[in-house]
Amino acid sequence: MVQTAVVLVREQGLRQLSMRTLAERLRVTPMALYKHVANRDALVLLCAEAILQTLVLPAEPQDPVAWLRLLAGRLRAVGLSHPGLMEFLLDQGPVVHTALVILDRTVSGLHAAGIPWKEAGALHNTFFSWLAGAIRRQEPWDVGPPGTPPPFERFFAAAQALPARDYPGLAHSVPHMRATGVEREFEQSLGFMLEGIQRRIDARQVPSRKRPRRRQR
Repeated sequence: MVQTAVVLVREQGLRQLSMRTLAERLRVTPMALYKHVANRDALVLLCAEAILQTLVLPAEPQDPVAWLRLLAGRLRAVGLSHPGLMEFLLDQGPVVHTALVILDRTVSGLHAAGIPWKEAGALHNTFFSWLAGAIRRQEPWDVGPPGTPPPFERFFAAAQALPARDYPGLAHSVPHMRATGVEREFEQSLGFMLEGIQRRIDARQVPSRKRPRRRQR
């Protein structure tokens, strides 16, 4: 039952999953499903668990930033092939087991690199909120029918309609945004996030300089 539901998620997205659509695919009545799962929320949770179980976590131990880079690429592939999964995680948090394992390993790896536990937890939340949002943002571009306009054409048109002398920031940045492909944009954003984490690690590993003692007069 769950595997069939996962197939439906790949085809239609998690948001479209319902007891009725699953029952139709299985050729049973919706009431028959309630013998196995309490409601749609429970079904969605089982699907999210099953989908994330396919994620192969990078080997340990290794540099935590390199580990996060590998994980980000793998999680992005899983998310894009299962529309709605990232939205579920953004709404519910890391409620499934694999997401909790990722949280534990991320925080533990950062702590081993010198980051305090509290800060490591905050870095995890910041990084994976960005990652889930970036994947969620790309979903419509990947599943659109042939002939779908490139993303953000309305934004680009609105920005370029404004006079450059009054909006120099738009005039200088929008052409670069428009010329940047989806893959390049993701890699660039990922680089920014990981660079920030690496700097915090480096700052913790540099020994603090002792202030020179004042001479007593």
